Amino acid sequence: MTDLVDVRSGVPPLVLVTGPEELLAERAVDQVLADLRVASPEIELVAVETAGYEAGALAMHASPSLFGEDKVIVVRGLHEASDALQQDVLAYLEQPAEDVTLVVLHSSGNRGKKVLDTMKKSRARVVECPAIKSDRDKADFVTGEFRRARRKIAPDAVQALVEAVGKDLRELASACTQL
Repeated sequence: MTDLVDVRSGVPPLVLVTGPEELLAERAVDQVLADLRVASPEIELVAVETAGYEAGALAMHASPSLFGEDKVIVVRGLHEASDALQQDVLAYLEQPAEDVTLVVLHSSGNRGKKVLDTMKKSRARVVECPAIKSDRDKADFVTGEFRRARRKIAPDAVQALVEAVGKDLRELASACTQL
């Protein structure tokens, strides 16, 4: 099942979002949710928090709904996850549930590497969210923002915007939206 893509939404049952750039990770999750809602507007969203996670909770969330709704389970912060959560994700990957999309976010580091490797072997869609630190990265980001909005921006304007706004990516994205 894990190598299939839901033909209605185009989303595979496993999605792995990796990298430290939070804004890009949030956008990736939002896009998955939007794509899933095209095919299933009443999809149930379950957020699994790493803090205070209790063993077995993932399996409980993945169990069939009384109303037969599709589900999307979003696990944030795998890089900080307890051993119990990591073991539960690995157990889930051995036998994924029908009508459930599992989205796992991992910022960085080696913690949770076994889960990452297993998801990749299970043909999860991998969305990279690399750090945007250099002025070149920021300029590329601004250019991409304008392209997404179907607008054009001159290279001089890109550079001026990057210099004026500074290093915060959210502020840079907001400035692009305003322009």
